[in-house]
Formats: sequence, structure tokens, C-alpha cells
Amino acid sequence: MSWLEQGTLRTGIWLITGYLVALAAEWGSINYGIPFGYYTYHYEQLEHDLVILGVPFFDSLSFVFLSYVSFSFAQFFLSPHWRSGFNVQRVTLSPVRNSRGVLFVGAFFMMVLDWVIDPATHLGKHWFLGDIYHYPDPGWHFDVTLANYGGWFIVGWIIIFINQRADALLGKYVPSIHKPLKLRYVVGKGLFAPLFWFGIALFMLGMTAWLGWGYDLEQIAPDERATFIAETRKLFLASTFIIAPIAVLAWVHMVRYDGQPSPEHLAAWLREYPSPELEARLGMQRKSE
Repeated sequence: MSWLEQGTLRTGIWLITGYLVALAAEWGSINYGIPFGYYTYHYEQLEHDLVILGVPFFDSLSFVFLSYVSFSFAQFFLSPHWRSGFNVQRVTLSPVRNSRGVLFVGAFFMMVLDWVIDPATHLGKHWFLGDIYHYPDPGWHFDVTLANYGGWFIVGWIIIFINQRADALLGKYVPSIHKPLKLRYVVGKGLFAPLFWFGIALFMLGMTAWLGWGYDLEQIAPDERATFIAETRKLFLASTFIIAPIAVLAWVHMVRYDGQPSPEHLAAWLREYPSPELEARLGMQRKSE
């Protein structure tokens, strides 16, 4: 998705910077409790995983994907959309892409995902993730600490901020890059961000629902079964109440009548991100500068 929306170079920069920021944050947390608060990995469960500086490689790598999806979803909310049936194209100019609004909303959406992800992964011993970590001092939200959620916002903010500044610098100071970024036209590309974001949330909701209603309770001690069922079902409902309002707002934003870009806005977007295929579909002839 990143390659389709911002090209190879910016995708590579996001991959490297996002991973390094996440690695530093996780290393800081398992050693000093900053920024996620203290938590402990169960290394005996990670014998077959690549672990770097005490942090599972794919755990840090997941922040790269989650931060970009949240960043792109923030642009979805703060941009108009050109629509023709199911063909939705998000019309985002660089001032919006690199704005403080997108920075804040993107970091917020990343934190919201963790409100759904972390309580479910904390139950990883009951599904294929495995029992890979725990909080020495469990928190108030299904044993997850509030510091952890604050850390997710901070890490998301830093990753997005770095890459917003990198995009601005590439366009301003690198002569070979200071030209329109030609991106591949894909039907429905404007829907990719919400579909990916909600896809992650729905997967975690599905896993939580399975634990609450379909899990083999023979694997739970008899005196703990009632508590396990009650807690996992409450977790499913709480997570649903988090995601459902965002889904409604996303739908309303996409279909609202005043959400279409003006001809001037659309022309400015096509100058910034040329797409002959889309221009042909729109019947527009972009003026050469």
C-alpha cells in the first residue's frame, strides 16, 4: 500500500526509520520502562524467533506497518475523495499529507488500534501468537497499562513526524526528487487505508470473539473458566464499542455530498501526483507548466 501511495524511496525510508524508532522504544521499555512502561518478554517462547537487542524482530517491524496504515487512514479522514461507484481516489495534497492534523490523527489511530490489539495479544497463550510477554504490574484495561497506550501514541507520532519531514525535504532540497511523483493508478485505491485499518481491527475482534464463545475451555482450569469467559466477552464488547463509531464516521465522511474535491483541488493534485490513467478517466487535460 505504501508503495502505491508514496513510491519506492519513501516506502524504504518509512521502513528503515519506523523499524529503528520502534526498536529503540521497545529496548527502552524492557530496560527502563520508557515509553511503553515495563513489560517482559518470555524468551523461552521465542527460541525460533529473530531477537535483536532483546526485542523480537517482527514485533518491532509490525510498528512500521501499523504506523503507515494509521497515517494513511488519517489522510483519508482529512482529504476529499473523487468517487465513481466503487472507484474511490483520495485527493491529498502534500500540505495536508505533511500537516499537524494528519500527524496527530495518525498517531491517535495507531493508539486506537492498540486498544484492540494489546488486550488480545496479552491472551496470546490461548491462540497461535503464544505466551510471549507480560506486564509485571498489570494495568486497568484488561491488564494492559495506560503507559503502554501512551507509548504507542508517542512512537506513532515520532515515526509519522520523521517521515513527513523526510517527504518535505526530498521535495525541497533534492533536485532529482523535486519533480512530480508519478504513482500507479489503481481502481479503489482511496479505500485501501480504511480497509487495511479496519481489517486489522476486525481480525483482532474475531480472535477475541473466538476466545469468548468458541475456545476449548478444557484448556482452562475449572475454577478460572467463568472469569475467562466473562473477561474475554467483555473485551470483545469493549473493543467493538471502540471501532464501531470510527467505522460509521469513516463511511459518512466518504459518502457525504460535499466531500468531492473541487476542479481546482483535483487539478492541483494531478499536477503534484500525475496519473495519465486517472486524467484520461476524468477527461481532464492537465496543463503543462
